[in-house]
Amino acid sequence: MKKYILFPVILVALVLSSNMVKAQAEDVANPLLQYINKDKGIRFTAGARLFADVAYYHSEYTPMKSGAAITDARIRTSLTYRQLYFYADFDFSKGTFKQKNLFVRYNFCESPYGIHSLKAGYFNEPSSMSLNESLYNYHFISRAAPAMALSAGRALGITYKYYDARFFADQGIFAENKYNDQLSGFQGVSLSGRWLYKPINDEFVTLHVGASFRYGRINTGEVENNIFKTEIDLESNMQTYVDGTTKFLNAEVPWAKNTITVGPEFLVVSSNMFMRGEYIYKKIYKKRPDEQLFESQLGGVWSWTTLDSWKAGNPMRSSDFQGAYVEMGYLIRGNGYGYDDEYGLLKGCNDNGALEIVARYSYTDLNDINNGDFFLIGKQKFYPDGVVSDYPPVSTSIGGGRLHAATIGVNYTFNQYIKVMGEYQYSNLKNVYFPLDKNFHQLQMRLMVSF
Repeated sequence: MKKYILFPVILVALVLSSNMVKAQAEDVANPLLQYINKDKGIRFTAGARLFADVAYYHSEYTPMKSGAAITDARIRTSLTYRQLYFYADFDFSKGTFKQKNLFVRYNFCESPYGIHSLKAGYFNEPSSMSLNESLYNYHFISRAAPAMALSAGRALGITYKYYDARFFADQGIFAENKYNDQLSGFQGVSLSGRWLYKPINDEFVTLHVGASFRYGRINTGEVENNIFKTEIDLESNMQTYVDGTTKFLNAEVPWAKNTITVGPEFLVVSSNMFMRGEYIYKKIYKKRPDEQLFESQLGGVWSWTTLDSWKAGNPMRSSDFQGAYVEMGYLIRGNGYGYDDEYGLLKGCNDNGALEIVARYSYTDLNDINNGDFFLIGKQKFYPDGVVSDYPPVSTSIGGGRLHAATIGVNYTFNQYIKVMGEYQYSNLKNVYFPLDKNFHQLQMRLMVSF
């Protein structure tokens, strides 16, 4: 039996064995518009996709907005010229223009069994299995909340990747923002990578285990009283896009300077089932101009008189956040699940008449609260050691929210261009800013069109 590996440059036929890489996925799948000139090594494709969602939400106190929305509407193009591959797509959903992927890639092969590539531009950092999978191929309507809150998304950078039937290594360096529009100074930078080992990888079963790592240097924030204050916001929606509010899961971390994110992962897939999961841990180190802040408060009614006393009254520490998810699926009807060696991901379910059932449990913890600290809802702030006092009431606690969510869904593929998805999700929230909101129920459906 033969399978094919689509290089971003040319289509090369390889004989399948247990040591060979499987076919990689196209960035524009099944394009209706394409031009191919084999003599000159040119291939151009153009396509589009549309997601239309409808959702009903039931919460105990703070309402969410039920209804329908266009949650994704993209134009996608790709161009292959000899050993170069260019890809770009842009989103027009919700009446606004958003730049998505925009990159160029150079692929080269040192042997028939392993592929090396360089990639530069604006694309997802290789730091999460969930965020690196296209939503069209995702088996749930939304990505898992811990991945959205704790992992890195798209950034401007360059990566080197190697993969074969046993190993996958993708790593690179990225800028903090694509337009260098920080308020002052050198923009932040990150180093991230994802590495996998596949002890089993044949035409029947694939098992991979691995981990991701990311270091980030932060230089984004705001100016308060002529002092530049760095900050990072960790947030996620409630695993839904019709009402994409992030107020229930939102942690604002002031003076963030360095971040470390680690995430072990696993995936097992056979012809009719899959199971995968990730654990994500993020530590945020902080740095602030203490002397400058101390001098700016001198002369006030409640001013501190020494730098040491100001530091004691305004403590600062690093912050820790974590989350995890497990996803499972069973294919009732279809040609079978597949594995994408190039990206280290489960492939989408795109066969005509394919029917699958899926389930997910996710846990997201954006709370970093000191033992003994008391939150006064009327003041919207924490008080250290449970003592409510106006001076000096400085706590290092962060209440971003803790969410447990269980999801079950059914997905049906009409043909290679049209899919429908349906889900029910129950979520349990613990957030000091929303003490009356604990239980959330939501029903969702999605129509996906891609050509």
